Amino acid sequence: MNSAEAYRKLFAAFASGARDEFFKVAQEIIEDEERKHNNKLAKDLCRILYNGNKTKNYSERYKKALQIPRDAERGLPLVEIKECKKDWSEIVVEENIENTLRRIILENQKREVLEVSGLKPKMKLLFFGPPGCGKTLAAEVLSTVLSWPMAYVKFDGLISSYLGETASNMRKIFDFIERGQWVVFFDEFDAIGKERDSPFEHGEMKRVVNSFLQMLDNFKGESIIIAATNHQHLLDPALWRRFDELIYFGFPDKKRRVEIFKKYLRGIRTIKVDLEYFAEKTDGMSPADIETICLNAIKEVILSDKKSLTKAVLDEYVEKQRERIEIRNKAMRG
Repeated sequence: MNSAEAYRKLFAAFASGARDEFFKVAQEIIEDEERKHNNKLAKDLCRILYNGNKTKNYSERYKKALQIPRDAERGLPLVEIKECKKDWSEIVVEENIENTLRRIILENQKREVLEVSGLKPKMKLLFFGPPGCGKTLAAEVLSTVLSWPMAYVKFDGLISSYLGETASNMRKIFDFIERGQWVVFFDEFDAIGKERDSPFEHGEMKRVVNSFLQMLDNFKGESIIIAATNHQHLLDPALWRRFDELIYFGFPDKKRRVEIFKKYLRGIRTIKVDLEYFAEKTDGMSPADIETICLNAIKEVILSDKKSLTKAVLDEYVEKQRERIEIRNKAMRG
């Protein structure tokens, strides 16, 4: 499609209110600019088209207009585009972690100001720590506050049984995220970031780690890349120094456990529920564990047609969650 024809189609789609056609043609124009090596213009157009669109169904049009990279072997999508709606009130972390996250947001919002002085914002982040302690939620908050959609990497599509295909899939993902601005979330990152010298790893995964290191080093896009893992001890040592920021999400202290209980119980009437007592009882539990306790206790009140949440009911579900944790830990130990 030549430029004149593309612009005619673009204006016709806009005038007729054909939104999907408008996005399709606009995406073709962006791809044409990329083929001409007008990369700065292509990125600007992509950012304006997608990141600037705040209408109700914009995430659906992302999926329709963008060519989501897929695994050649099985046709599975390599990323899932998500529209996040999380704010600071939903995340309870240590003050230093929140300050670090806010600084990362500020640096990326002021990217052009930093570039004038030859500086770059922090864009490559490693989130690590026990499961259920806020890594995914923190990524969703970054996505929401920056108004950048999340590109969630799907490992079931990324890791292929064919020799060389996993590294090829990684290349497709990095090519994709260099267009526009995204919060890219590699969850369970240890699946691909394992130590290359481990006796349990075969040659293919070593090539994957090498490929990831090269792609991360050479990344020229404007997206934030987040790798998250519950098993940081499995990561290749060379990976650690590739990240601009390392953030550990640990178990909450007593003060924050009280805040988490308040967060989930604020919408229900309680009788003689001492949150200090329950914060003490849940020492060593994650925010996700406390959320499960609260939600199950609230369900019990609703389904039993009780008027209020009592200490006895909440106590019961603390013990049930403790049993779940023991079962989970036994299963993980094999």
